[in-house]
Amino acid sequence: MSEKHLFYDKEIVRQKQHEYIQALLEKYKNDPVTDELKQKIYDELCEERFKGNISIPFQIIVKRDNSGIHHDYIEVLLDTRV
Repeated sequence: MSEKHLFYDKEIVRQKQHEYIQALLEKYKNDPVTDELKQKIYDELCEERFKGNISIPFQIIVKRDNSGIHHDYIEVLLDTRV
């Protein structure tokens, strides 16, 4: 059963929105990690929020590994405190 929460009086079903965002961003999985890609993802998520498809607060972070052991990646953090 999904947990429902309110954020600014708008109902949020975390799992449903998480799955929607994952599917939305799947197309970027093979793109190189750049600041431009981070901005593109941010813009797309903002557009989806404007359309009403997502409402959960999010933050986008670029994780870089200077040692070269791990791949760089972009992480979308969903605010789970709502």
